[in-house]
Amino acid sequence: MAPTARSGGSGSASPIQWRPWGRAAFAEAVSGDRPVLLNLTAVWCLFCLRMEEDTYADPARAATINAEFVPVRVDVDRLPHVQERYIAGGWPTNAFLTPTGEVLWAGTYVGPAEFDEVARGVVAAWKGRRGELRLEVQRRRRALEAARNRQPTAALVRREAADDVVSGVRQAFDARHGGFGEAPKFPYPDAVELLLAEARITGDVAFLDMAERTLDGILAGELWDDVDSGFYRYALGADWTAPRLEKLLDPNATLLRAFALGAAIRGRADWRLRAEEIVAWVEGTLRREDGLWAASQHADGEYWTLDAAGRRGRTPPAPDSTVYAASNAYWIRALAEAGARLGHPEWVERAAGALPLLLQRFAAPDGLLFHFQAAGQPPAMAGLLMDPLEAARACIMVAQANGRREFLDHAVALTAGMTATLWADAGGFYDHVRSEDDVAALALRDRPFEANADAGRLLLDLHHATGERSYRALAERILATLSSLAGRYEIAGAAFALGVEEFFDQPCMVVLVGDPEATAALRAAAFRLPDADLKVWTLPEGGRIGALAFPARPTPAAYLCGRHGASAALTDPGALAGAGSR
Repeated sequence: MAPTARSGGSGSASPIQWRPWGRAAFAEAVSGDRPVLLNLTAVWCLFCLRMEEDTYADPARAATINAEFVPVRVDVDRLPHVQERYIAGGWPTNAFLTPTGEVLWAGTYVGPAEFDEVARGVVAAWKGRRGELRLEVQRRRRALEAARNRQPTAALVRREAADDVVSGVRQAFDARHGGFGEAPKFPYPDAVELLLAEARITGDVAFLDMAERTLDGILAGELWDDVDSGFYRYALGADWTAPRLEKLLDPNATLLRAFALGAAIRGRADWRLRAEEIVAWVEGTLRREDGLWAASQHADGEYWTLDAAGRRGRTPPAPDSTVYAASNAYWIRALAEAGARLGHPEWVERAAGALPLLLQRFAAPDGLLFHFQAAGQPPAMAGLLMDPLEAARACIMVAQANGRREFLDHAVALTAGMTATLWADAGGFYDHVRSEDDVAALALRDRPFEANADAGRLLLDLHHATGERSYRALAERILATLSSLAGRYEIAGAAFALGVEEFFDQPCMVVLVGDPEATAALRAAAFRLPDADLKVWTLPEGGRIGALAFPARPTPAAYLCGRHGASAALTDPGALAGAGSR
C-alpha cells in the first residue's frame, strides 16, 4: 500500500483531490484518458507552502485540476525514490505527466497565472496533438531506456577517476568566498573531507587552504541563524548570504561532521564552538521525547525573517512529527564522530543509546529497515537502500567511537540484508526493492551514484574491521562500476574519490586491544590524531584486522597501523596522541 498524500503544509484541507503515488492513481489516469499532475512537496519547504496558498488553494483552479487531471501529491521525504526520478531543479516540483508517467512539462514554483497558462497548454496538446505527443514520448522513452541500458558494468577501479573528481573540486572552488561554484551556494561537507584528506596524503597545502576558506566562508555568511541557532539549507548568494530559510536535520548533521573534523585537525576553537552549537540546537529543537530526532521544522513564511525582537514571544515552527530512519542514522553517525573527535563522550553515549532504539523500531523484513513513522502510525515504506545503508554507517562509527562489538555486528547484519535484496548483478545496489507501486518512472531501476559510493566505503570499513575479503570484493565492483561515471559528478563525487583512496591505500588505523572501558583513554588519544580518514577499531580479546594479527594482552594497548604494518604496542595515551598518522 502506498503512503497517503500529505498536505503541502498549509494547515487546512486542500480543495484538490490529491491521490497518493501508486498503481491506482496511474490506472485511473489511463482509464480516464487524463494526464497526471504530479506535485513533489515537503513540510519544510517555504515555496511549497507559498504555492499551496497562491496557486492550489483557489477553488476554481482546483475544480479545473480535479476535472482535467489526476492530481498526485508526493511527500519527498517519505518517497525519496520518486523524487529522484522527477525532481525538476528544486522544491516544489510540479510536473504534468502522461497516464504512463512520461513528463510533458515540469518546473518548480509556478504562480497562478503561469500555472493556468501551462495547464491550458497541456490540456490542449493532450486533446488536440495526441499523435505528435505520442511520438515525442516514445522518443524520450527510447533515449531514457538506452541510457539506462548503457550503465557500465564493473571493470577496474581507476585512480584516475578519483583524480578527475579532485580536479573538478579544485576547479569549482570559489577562492573569494569559499565553497564551490557560484550562486546558489550549497555546503558540500564531503568535499571538505576530501580536501582535508588530500592535504594529508599529498602534503599540498592548497587543499588545506581550500577547506579552511570554505568553513570560514560558511561561518562569515548568513547560513547560520544567529537568533535561534541551526544552519539553513543553502544560500542564494555566492558569499553565503540570503539563505533559503528552511532548517533540516541532514544539512546540520553534515556540517557538524565538517566543522568537527576541521576543528580536530586544525585545532580551531571557532570551528569547535560552531560544532557544539549545532549539537545544542539539534538537541534542543529536534530531539523528541522518545530519544530520536525530527527531520525538520515546518515551513513558515514569516517567522524566519524576523529579528530577535520580532521572534520574542512567538512560537517557532513546530518540528515535523514524522520520524525518518535515514536522517536519524545520519545524525547518530555525525554525533558519534564529532563526540569522539572533539572529546565529548556524552555525545558518543547519546548516539550509542539512540541507535538500538532506531534499529528496533524500524526493523523490517529481509534485514532491511522501514523508512518513516508518522505520528500514531506503525513504521512504513520498507525496502529503500538509504535506510539500512545510513544505519550501517552509523553502526560502524559508533563501534569505533565506543569500542562495542555489538554495533559492528549490527552493521554486518544490515549489510547482509542490503546485499541479499538490493545488489545488482552488474555491480552496485539498486535504490529500492521492487513493489506493486513501481509505476511510471519507478519501473526503471536505478543504482544511485552517491549512495553506491557511500556503500563502497562502508564495505571497505567492514573488510578492515572483520578481515572478510568478500566485503573488499563487493567494494571493488562498486568502485569499478562508478569509475567511468565519476568525472561528470565533480563535487558530488567526493565520497567516490575518498573510497578510491581507501581502496588503494590503507587508511590510518589505530587498533586497540583490551576491554572497551579499559581502552577509553587510548581511544580518546587515537581520535586526536590529525587524519581525515582515521579508523579506530577495538579488539577486546585480540584478533585480526585485515592482514594483521593482534594477540590478547593483560593490559590495554594501542597499535598504530599504516601501509607498512603495525607499530609496537603503545600503552601511554600521550605517546599515541603524539604519534604520526602514517
